[in-house]
Amino acid sequence: MNMIRLRQLLTLSIILGLVVSLGAGCNKTVSEPSSSSTQDEPMEISVAIWDLTQNIVDSDPLLKKLEQKLNIKIKPIEIMSSDYVQLLQMWASSDQLPDIFAVDALGTQYYRNWISQGVIKSVPENLDAYPHLESYLSNLEIQDLKENGKLYSIPRKTYDNTDYNVLDRVVAYRWDLAQKAGITKEPETWNEFRIMLKAIVDKDPEHTKIDGLSSSTLLLGGLFWLYGSPAATSDGSGSDFKWIKEDDKFIPAVFSKNSIASLRLLRDFYTSGLIDPDLPSTKGEVSFDKFAQGKVAAFITSDGTRSVDRNIYKNRWLELHPDDKTFYDKIKLLKPLKSLDGNRYHAVFNSFWSESYISAKVDDKKMDRILQLFDYLNTPEFLEMKRFGLQGTDYTKSGDTITALHPDIDLFTKYPSIYTMFNLLDWDGMFKLNPAYTNVSAEGHQALQELIDFSMKTTTKQTFDRRLTYLSTPTKDGFSIYDNDDMVKVMLSSKPVEVIWQEIIDGYKAKGLDKMIAEVNARAKEMGIE
Repeated sequence: MNMIRLRQLLTLSIILGLVVSLGAGCNKTVSEPSSSSTQDEPMEISVAIWDLTQNIVDSDPLLKKLEQKLNIKIKPIEIMSSDYVQLLQMWASSDQLPDIFAVDALGTQYYRNWISQGVIKSVPENLDAYPHLESYLSNLEIQDLKENGKLYSIPRKTYDNTDYNVLDRVVAYRWDLAQKAGITKEPETWNEFRIMLKAIVDKDPEHTKIDGLSSSTLLLGGLFWLYGSPAATSDGSGSDFKWIKEDDKFIPAVFSKNSIASLRLLRDFYTSGLIDPDLPSTKGEVSFDKFAQGKVAAFITSDGTRSVDRNIYKNRWLELHPDDKTFYDKIKLLKPLKSLDGNRYHAVFNSFWSESYISAKVDDKKMDRILQLFDYLNTPEFLEMKRFGLQGTDYTKSGDTITALHPDIDLFTKYPSIYTMFNLLDWDGMFKLNPAYTNVSAEGHQALQELIDFSMKTTTKQTFDRRLTYLSTPTKDGFSIYDNDDMVKVMLSSKPVEVIWQEIIDGYKAKGLDKMIAEVNARAKEMGIE
């Protein structure tokens, strides 16, 4: 074969290759990652989310599958729950934000600053290329978060609706010790709850010098506000306070005239020795240790019985009582108690908690890959892996029926990346209520379902308009209410409750409380909110 003929054949070969390549590109389905992405070097995507650096493991096979699927490499950026807000604000001001980061920023001044300063990217309006992400974001509550018609965050959904927020402030208590102290029925009122705790503390059945109520973090508001001003419950961000109408005027629920009843109740519990005196300074998992060791009679936690199961039963109780299979006979979950007005309430926040953000620094190519990541996180393929692990290793599948091969193994422990990285889009709270969710014991699921059923049948919600929570006014944009901190001040103060509470209110007034209320009421009138 002469050289001219060889060159012709090579040229024809190259042209045919290009045609095939272009044809393949035209036939690509939009829900799959770009075919070119599998031919390039993995794209590094930096991610800052709580505890990711501690939990992410390169050898984690589920993480490897995710990275290989999208041809990416996750670079974890260390951020702690103790200082994440300050750290992210510092990074934003110094142009050092990671590609993706999570924070509960909605409604805050710095969130609005990030938008106006171009620090964060908005989600594209056209998400046809990312149908699973588009479906996830179609939720009306999420769509209401748009600023100037654009969505600047991807809320991390917890539940389908706020009815399930009852699980976000769960009180577990030692029913076995209550019975030993002479209590014969579960508490249904605040007075009965108080009597039960006092009986346990006074009788001290296990001789551990037991205290009353503790909390995994400062979650007091999610319990005690339910007595006098239920809508005052907040997530601790300082910006999610709800507005109620009282005396023909919208005010933050925390400043309701009925709030004082909750604060008196809290002070009474504390001065009666029914709240762990170390609670205000309790950090980390100390309350879990104390409960498992019988040093506190009850504790407040979030995340329902998943927290009770993981933090108490599996990781602590069984270490102290290896042969004890009757944990859920010994503890109960406190059902919503009758409040000041005779109704039962549960804490109400949002159907999501915290949000994922994308740095404005990412270029179009990386933005596409990040959106592919978020899209994949909502696919049936990924959700099955997240929920059940590796097929053939952790579960088998026949049609739509999935059978766990090792139901006693905690997937969060086996695959630590699930616990953090895999929740970047969605906390998947509804699945955690399903008995198929093996990270909660069968007894834990039963206790959880009993609490949900009771709450659904008996509780109500105080009326408030969520639009006012996210409403922007000059004073409100920079206004924060840290009600849990304020509760602790009232609880610890030696001054009469009314005196210290008025001092706290006066402090908020000095920061513009009255001006904010006037602005919000004027805007509410303009918006037709009554």
